Amino acid sequence: MGAYWILIIAAIMVLIQGKLFRSFSFKKLSYRRAFKVNACYEGDAVELVETIENRKAFPVPWLRVESQFRTGLVFDSQLNLDISEGQFNQNHKSFFSLLPWTKIVRRHRIKAGRRGVYKLGTVSMTTGDLLGMESMVKSHTLAGGIVVYPMPIDVSDMELPVQTWMGDLLVKRWIMEDPFYISGVREYRDGDPLKDIQWKATARTGQLQVHRRDTTADSRLMIYLNIEDHEQMWSKVTKPEPIEYGIRQSAGIAAHLLSQGMEVGFGSNGMLGEESSEDAFIPIAGGRSQQDLILEMLARLELIRRLSFHDYLGQELHRHREIRDILILTTYVSPRLEQMLQQFRDLGHTIQIVYLESHSVPSSAKEVTA
Repeated sequence: MGAYWILIIAAIMVLIQGKLFRSFSFKKLSYRRAFKVNACYEGDAVELVETIENRKAFPVPWLRVESQFRTGLVFDSQLNLDISEGQFNQNHKSFFSLLPWTKIVRRHRIKAGRRGVYKLGTVSMTTGDLLGMESMVKSHTLAGGIVVYPMPIDVSDMELPVQTWMGDLLVKRWIMEDPFYISGVREYRDGDPLKDIQWKATARTGQLQVHRRDTTADSRLMIYLNIEDHEQMWSKVTKPEPIEYGIRQSAGIAAHLLSQGMEVGFGSNGMLGEESSEDAFIPIAGGRSQQDLILEMLARLELIRRLSFHDYLGQELHRHREIRDILILTTYVSPRLEQMLQQFRDLGHTIQIVYLESHSVPSSAKEVTA
């Protein structure tokens, strides 16, 4: 009879503790994690800070935390972190036990192995009673993440006509008056601004005279990256090495020219995510903020074709009519694509082609002028 009552009491105690833990385990239990920086370059070491806090007088006997990241971030090995990695994602699993009023802060050392956008994503927490007979699951999505920029390639040794792009030269393409270059005076013409009138020359000749301003090349460049590794490519790149090299090369060219005071834009026929309809296009502009915009777009660029490069350039030809310098990074130029490029030249654009033939040595550039 005594053993019978012991079993009944034990069963009641099991039910009570199960109900208590089911009711209180997740109350005032918080989980946070954040990267110490918002952006970095390929190869950089970054830190991810993970914080778990039990802000109540009730313990959490066990807590399993599971999360997922895209592959490309390499975590240092450490205790209480089980990582199973697949082709596209890696799953993390950790176990904790929290006493009342306990806060655990864990710092992960990570190497940014590959460019991309890495969101913190969804975290799943599982806990239960002392005996493991009851379990509850709670999931929530965390905001934030980190952008890993492609590492810009040093393009200082490339055969790029930077001096031509930078101006100070008279060229056979679109030119503009430079307000800092004055080469004499000329007669006033309708439309000339009054501030350009040269009053001494006007008084001497008896006719309105204005400053004659010399012309220089407009230091504006548009970079187009062809995401296709060959002309018959379907949707996804099958040989990613030259395209990835082209992405790093685009980053290097943009960073170099922007640092020289040029204005640079970027466009590509690739996608910015399989579910995104956003064009991979950044209008021409200058400054450090423009470099960050281009680097972020290059980080987001997926090796998936949105349009054939021929059709993409045809779209660009009709959308952007102003004359400009154009730099094209591509693995090929077919006769059909050459015809499209000739349409750009016929409108006065200057075309330069960089062939992405190798991903281990700098590509040479071939200049094609109108």
